[in-house]
Amino acid sequence: MTTLAALYATPAARILGAFASWFLFALNFTLLYFVATTVMSLGGSCANGGPYVVAVHCPANVDLFAPGSVFGGLFAVFLGATLARGFGFPLLIWAWPILFCGLGAVFLLEGIIAGDPVGWIIGSLFEIMGAVPLVLELRGSAQRVFLGTNNASGVRFTENARAQRSMMVRGAPNPEGALRPTAANWLATVGLLAVAIWAGFVVANLWFFGTPGALWPISAGAL
Repeated sequence: MTTLAALYATPAARILGAFASWFLFALNFTLLYFVATTVMSLGGSCANGGPYVVAVHCPANVDLFAPGSVFGGLFAVFLGATLARGFGFPLLIWAWPILFCGLGAVFLLEGIIAGDPVGWIIGSLFEIMGAVPLVLELRGSAQRVFLGTNNASGVRFTENARAQRSMMVRGAPNPEGALRPTAANWLATVGLLAVAIWAGFVVANLWFFGTPGALWPISAGAL
């Protein structure tokens, strides 16, 4: 086994992968949220450059983070799948529901505040698109959705007798040698998740607004 492969198989690699993936996902999702609410505060659309007369110009941070946050979020999911590999709160399962349900909530809120039926329609569709895959995963195993499939050493957790394969987790549940999850396993998963999300939110505020304590745009009257 090469040195790189040996490092890849260590518990430290899984822990780093779980933390880094959630940090990057929280960072990029928060930036995407800020982009969406900023554009909505400008009337729903903006642009810069091109051969046409631009009625509403996009702020510089919107130009920067609109595409960047999408690709950054995809990279975070890739990082979680390749490094965390089943350890911790599974980003591979949660990324889609968080993205669509989160943005759906923004559209629904816009529909409520502005009385815009388009916001209601798009928001409702996004909520359905985000909720259905999550419900299917929960039917496979609720424990797996909130704890992951294995500990930092790569040993699978035991699950209840009704656990089954799902779209994101193909391995058969309860293989030989599986261990019962302990309170320490749950604490490690929740603690790592909380710190990573908090750190991502703080850095997103620094990048977008220039301060770690900036309020969400909606609270500042952006919508």
